[in-house]
Formats: sequence, structure tokens, C-alpha cells
Amino acid sequence: MGFFTKTHKEMAKTKSLKQLQIGYKNSEEALIDASFKGDKKALKHAMKIHGRYEYAILFRNTPQYKKCKKK
Repeated sequence: MGFFTKTHKEMAKTKSLKQLQIGYKNSEEALIDASFKGDKKALKHAMKIHGRYEYAILFRNTPQYKKCKKK
């Protein structure tokens, strides 16, 4: 599946679901803080981190992830 990058796949494989969810929540809070402050640089960085966690969580639901966990 070409939708997920190596970074997303590695995060999904090496971190537990709980760790991914905590990271996702923290990045969401960072997004909100950056948007209130109006800091474009911080907002861009927070969005990048938030996207990584989101895609890693999504990758855990794919059949490809389930195949690699069986090995």
C-alpha cells in the first residue's frame, strides 16, 4: 500500500496503540495552542507531528499491518 510512508509504518510497529493515542492527543493540543497564538511555524510543525500519529494509527487497522504482526 503506497498510502503510508515508512515513518508511519515504523511508528505503528514500534509503539503501542496507547502510546500512539497519547501522542495524537498531545499533538492535537499543540495544534490548538499554536492556532490560538497565531504562530504559523509552530502550527505547521504541530500539524506535521499530528499527521504522523494519525496515519500510524490508521495503518494499524490495515490488513498489511495485521500480516506483518503475525510473522
